[in-house]
Amino acid sequence: MTLPDRLNARTLLEECVRQNVAFVPGGAFYPNGGHENTLRLNYSNMPVERIREGVRRLAGAIVKEMERAALQTDVPVTP
Repeated sequence: MTLPDRLNARTLLEECVRQNVAFVPGGAFYPNGGHENTLRLNYSNMPVERIREGVRRLAGAIVKEMERAALQTDVPVTP
């Protein structure tokens, strides 16, 4: 998954853990570095209801992180 450029997946992960949902930051999968705004999701072994709840929590954390980033840069939030 690719987030807006101004978001960092590692920072987002901290909020997600507080929301009891997790992912793997994608930057580690790029040998030349960069791509810190990407993440890897695993949904292969969960019932649909748990996937939906995880996506809901992830979306809430992304919105919260976008709001925080907007405050730092004065860029409007457009989820």
